Amino acid sequence: MHTNDLLPLQVTRDGSVIVLRSMGEAADFLRSLPMARHAGMLIEVMEAADAPELKRRAWKAFETFASAMRIPVRPAAH
Repeated sequence: MHTNDLLPLQVTRDGSVIVLRSMGEAADFLRSLPMARHAGMLIEVMEAADAPELKRRAWKAFETFASAMRIPVRPAAH
């Protein structure tokens, strides 16, 4: 995997499965949550990530945050 290739993630919210394929989709997902106020800095980091390695790290940070907030997250089927 190249560092600029983000593996899609599958999250579950209110019984619905959502596949996130981009940083923008993940940021929008975070904004839609009741806990969005706790994710402001993460959203800013995700939106500012412009280099491949920064994108990879921001994607991992999103995955970690979602898990910490007890949002089911796993790699999406291709």
